[in-house]
Amino acid sequence: MGIFDLFRKKQQPQTQENELIQSIHHAIEIMEHADSESPEEIIEKIAQYTKDERLAWELYCLIPSVYCRMIVKEVQYSNEMIMIFPDDTQQQSLLSNNQVYKLIQNVVADKFSGEIDNKKIQNILFQSSEFNAINNALNDGSALEDLMTGPLVVFTPEK
Repeated sequence: MGIFDLFRKKQQPQTQENELIQSIHHAIEIMEHADSESPEEIIEKIAQYTKDERLAWELYCLIPSVYCRMIVKEVQYSNEMIMIFPDDTQQQSLLSNNQVYKLIQNVVADKFSGEIDNKKIQNILFQSSEFNAINNALNDGSALEDLMTGPLVVFTPEK
């Protein structure tokens, strides 16, 4: 193994992370412009870019959650995520340990540091189950500061 082989091996994780960041940007753009598409249509568009249906599902579920958590900061959010597979098996994990979630947070934070379009944000927020639950609780008279969420539940297409 030569010095260039060592350099190439060190670059590979960075390359994968950059590709994932590009996939996140692309998924956000698709979701920002989704007006009447079904979740399945949006996921299909994301999957066409990522070439990975499971990643497309994950991005579709996690991006709206990150938006909701960054915009509606007063709510106490759970750090737990439960993935439910088609065979009804479940996998529990922490969002704080999920690399894709952390990268989405970074991308969205960068996006929010610039000029943002409320219509595009709404298009993504309205795809968030957390945002919908918070909105329903507020409509029922709850105070924003009193709200807490349960685990984020993600239904996946396969293991």
